[in-house]
Amino acid sequence: MTRAESNRGFPEENDSAVSLNVGIIIPALEKHGGAERYLIECVKYWQQRHEITIYATAFNRDLLSEIGIGSSVKLVELAPPFEGEHAFLLNAVLLPKLWRQRIGRHDVYHTHLWPTHTVDLHPMVWFPHEPLRLLHDLKFEQRPSDTGVEGSNQLHVYPKYSYDYVSYDLYDAYRATIDAMDRAGRPEYVVANSQYTAGYLARIYGHDIPHVVYPGADVDSFIDLKVDRKLFVTISQLWPHKRVSLLIEAIALTDETQLIVIGSGPELDRLQSLCVKLGVEDRVFFLSGLSNFEVRLVLARACALLFCPIREPFGIVVLEAMAAGKPIIAANEGGYVEVCHPDFALLIPPSPLIFAEKIEFLRDDPQQVRIMGEAARKAVTQYSWRRTADELESLLIRASIEAKLARAGPLLQDRTQPLVGIQYYLWYGDGFGAEHWNDNSYLGHVGDHPFLGYYASEKGQTIEYHLSQFEAMNLDFAILNLHIDGNGPNKLEIRSIRNLFEISAARNSRLRFAIQISPFDADPEQIGAIISLIRELYVDRDEYLRIDGKPALFWFWSSAYDGNRTLLESMREMAADFRNLAFGLRLPKGADESRYTFGFFEGFGLYSPLEVSSEENWDRVWQSAYEASHLAGMTYRMASVSPGYDDRSLLDPRREGNPYRRVPRRNGDTYARSLRFVESLVNPPDIVIVSTYNEYHENTHIESSSGNGEQYIEMTRESVDRIHTMVLDRGSMNE
Repeated sequence: MTRAESNRGFPEENDSAVSLNVGIIIPALEKHGGAERYLIECVKYWQQRHEITIYATAFNRDLLSEIGIGSSVKLVELAPPFEGEHAFLLNAVLLPKLWRQRIGRHDVYHTHLWPTHTVDLHPMVWFPHEPLRLLHDLKFEQRPSDTGVEGSNQLHVYPKYSYDYVSYDLYDAYRATIDAMDRAGRPEYVVANSQYTAGYLARIYGHDIPHVVYPGADVDSFIDLKVDRKLFVTISQLWPHKRVSLLIEAIALTDETQLIVIGSGPELDRLQSLCVKLGVEDRVFFLSGLSNFEVRLVLARACALLFCPIREPFGIVVLEAMAAGKPIIAANEGGYVEVCHPDFALLIPPSPLIFAEKIEFLRDDPQQVRIMGEAARKAVTQYSWRRTADELESLLIRASIEAKLARAGPLLQDRTQPLVGIQYYLWYGDGFGAEHWNDNSYLGHVGDHPFLGYYASEKGQTIEYHLSQFEAMNLDFAILNLHIDGNGPNKLEIRSIRNLFEISAARNSRLRFAIQISPFDADPEQIGAIISLIRELYVDRDEYLRIDGKPALFWFWSSAYDGNRTLLESMREMAADFRNLAFGLRLPKGADESRYTFGFFEGFGLYSPLEVSSEENWDRVWQSAYEASHLAGMTYRMASVSPGYDDRSLLDPRREGNPYRRVPRRNGDTYARSLRFVESLVNPPDIVIVSTYNEYHENTHIESSSGNGEQYIEMTRESVDRIHTMVLDRGSMNE
């Protein structure tokens, strides 16, 4: 696929019309490393268009301010790394999972560096810079411990400043465990900083990495100072694989030349000792903690940049040297080779002898240094930080849009058939006599025996079985009831809903889910808290039902709060971003509905169609109720079906006034009649609800049981197939 083809239907790069809420995750943001610089430079350009939150274990606020990150960018500190025994393993495997608990909801997640991709938040664009190299090309480059920790390796994981010490006995087991965790991450996009890194990542993860976004440089940052032809500079963290020791050896093989090493790390003492042994302690100088401007000043005075890391994924310092107008002497390996050209770069084998030869060549030919420097400045103009920020931003936008389209599911305005859902109750405790399984005679009596036994709603085997029945019936979605009283939301239902979303995602189920609030306490604060909880935990998930671009929020509505304008206006404000739909215990009021619910609901259907009239009047009353919501000006037509009703075993005195406490099932005839009514509607419904899957106390359940077998599951499947053939008339419903 060409780039033009892959962008079809998405905003162009640097499209200021798209605004995102971006969550950025990086292990730490407190030093001037290349990976940190890359991120900060991008955020500098993004902050004007997007709402950005950066999550890290530590921040260097002076560094952020220096590069231009404003106060609108939110900074959230994450759990710090583990220390002590097994810290190396815990920081790789457990720490990202702790971070996830602190990270909020965002349109898209930009994970930066390893192992942030294992936080498993989506949609995700991962920019690893490099994989965990000690698992792969550096696994045999780890130095044995020389600090008294006998029988161990000293290991480095960027961006730590210090080594971890791991015994030889544990080293291979640690690497195998971390490797398995590493491959479990599933970002939507993996972005490489070079073609070299893209190939490296493809070999590790087993799939192509088509997206490469090169780092940038301050292309207009040239400082014109007199060049010291004997002065050379390298910019590097002080780790063994950066091979600064090779550059020191090269300096020792030349006369009079000097080397400034800009960087910090645990190899400093070893490198300084090497300088003494080679007799160049007066010609090699170590600097750290410099600002970007101070680094540019040092580069301006230098004759050339020296760079010799082992297979560097990229190496931003090469672009910085080009912007400073400096020739480059570098090892001929790694990602930076892709931006180098013989006009300004001497790419050579990693040998002190050959480095020394090229150092002397440039030292002795100022004219060649000038020519190469001018060529470098010309070449770097195509690698601005703005270009980097725009290209990476376009992938964040694309990932966000693709995720929204994927989780939107079937939008009603694009559908030609009704959606069919089912009322699903997740309030059952574990076993007979537990919550709602015959736990009391007032509200909890159950006369039928579920095929699955007296199950716990929150258990995985329960949810798996129920999902399989929903899928077998070809349902589009399920309504998850969440009850609220003076103590807040039902805790068992909260746990069960959480588990259901996780299990459905793991099954990759096509089903969608929407929560139905059942308020038994008209406390706006409690209701608002529940709406916020739903919004925070569920709405952004792929599994949540969306209707015409908005998440659906169902309300179990009785007449208790009719006319309560204060409550309903409060609900309107709190749930403005939802598609609010009601299933009520009363008939909708038609043209008078606005006097009762003040236009809050966009659809109103009967929760229990069998309780609204005597049997001989069902069809007439159902038709009247069905048309009433349309007469009220509501957008969506909703209908419900039910197999029967019988709550006579419940001793709750509030039920005694119901004249229809028993509506016989008649071996499926009652259910068949309500199904025929829906299937015969001249104006087909937008939404059809089965009431219910497993409300055993009122005997409206269709779940497989000892009393009903599979009868109602099969009847539902056949009817759903027929309902799905009904053709919606989107014009007539808006007349």
